[in-house]
Amino acid sequence: MAFRGVVYSYPVRVVFKKDVDIPLLGISHKAGTEVDIPLYLALKLEEMGAVEIDDRNLIQPKEVASLKYVEQRESYPTKLPEGFYPRVKLTVHVLNKRGDVKAVRNILQDVRELVVERIRKMAVLVATRPDIINDQNFLERLTPEEKALLHSMYVSLSSFTLSIT
Repeated sequence: MAFRGVVYSYPVRVVFKKDVDIPLLGISHKAGTEVDIPLYLALKLEEMGAVEIDDRNLIQPKEVASLKYVEQRESYPTKLPEGFYPRVKLTVHVLNKRGDVKAVRNILQDVRELVVERIRKMAVLVATRPDIINDQNFLERLTPEEKALLHSMYVSLSSFTLSIT
């Protein structure tokens, strides 16, 4: 799916804990090297003990709760912080690793509610105003993952509408 690819390609800052050489991926770093690599690779290398993920990019549970609160009060989707969904994925990974089950449960609940609200708004808008997909003001409020979803929704809804009219 396009959405997953966008999330997992997000660059994450890591520090290599040991020398790593993976020619097929163009990765060759000595221990102590600090670089940005795609999230999917950071998670895999971290599981192998090869890197330490910089946790400065984690999203705080209070920030998610605040975003959810604002989202529920607006009629259009609100602008989310840069890299929101990959940062949530990274945060959940780190919190799970730390064994903080309560924080994981809370952040996932808030993210689900936020996502459902955003999808509801997008679905209503694309169904009632198909030209919304060309509205730059609207598109600027969406994350790259949501833009991919919006396009998919537009194609499906347009196809459905044309088939019954």
